[in-house]
Amino acid sequence: QEPNVTGYLCVGLEYDSESADLMVNVLEAKDLSSSDVNHPAHLPLDTYVRVYLLPDKSTNMQTRVYKKSNSPSYKERFLFALEPTEYQRRSLSFYVYATDRTSNSLLGEAELRLCDVNARQPVTTWLTLTDTGQTNTELGEVMFSLSYLPTAERLTVVLVKARNLKFQRESGDPFVKVYLLQHGKKVHKKKTSTKRGERSPIFNEAMMFSVPPHTLQTIHLRVTVSESGLAGAHAVNIGHVIVGSQCTGKALTHWTQMLTSLRKPIAMWHPLRSK
Repeated sequence: QEPNVTGYLCVGLEYDSESADLMVNVLEAKDLSSSDVNHPAHLPLDTYVRVYLLPDKSTNMQTRVYKKSNSPSYKERFLFALEPTEYQRRSLSFYVYATDRTSNSLLGEAELRLCDVNARQPVTTWLTLTDTGQTNTELGEVMFSLSYLPTAERLTVVLVKARNLKFQRESGDPFVKVYLLQHGKKVHKKKTSTKRGERSPIFNEAMMFSVPPHTLQTIHLRVTVSESGLAGAHAVNIGHVIVGSQCTGKALTHWTQMLTSLRKPIAMWHPLRSK
């Protein structure tokens, strides 16, 4: 299954090997679209872009929010320190978010390997944005938002919805369990209500966990989508997602972006896996 294309992003790069500076210009985007059923495709979006110099996820830059446009013109430049000996080994990662009053949702992402770009001259290129949650989704997907409030030592998970769930029976009654794991052991567990016979249920249910800041590097969240059993039978797990600082890929991205934008919830789709 091909990833879902959600738009295109134009970026410019310029490298100064003498000062060891990489200049990244986030110029504009076009044809941005949201895969969110709550947001009709033709409605204009408020968006911003985050830029990471991989593999270091801690240094990231962010554009201002560009309002009410599916072809926004950001025209912002960012400077990353980058030694010439490191140039070939690094990549740039671009995340485009839609934002509203309540949360930020990932629209699409693109990666650019610097070894594919000539360091000796300025380069401008269009990148294809994809919603990576679309790939590898035999079991379905779940969307949830994460936010952390250090002053209250509170981690909030909002289970927004799921889509294309693969039930064991003809029609299932899905619900979601969220486990807080410390060093791999289950410390807390919460669950949503059950939705009757819905393959793409909408939950919009918040769960709060008490999490001291010093534990953030050692905890994980496990989000498990299940279908309730027939009268008296055990529930059956459809699939799960694990997010946390020890994870990789999108699960790590979601966690680190929660920690770097402490005020607003960050929402993403995640494909369910069985193992």
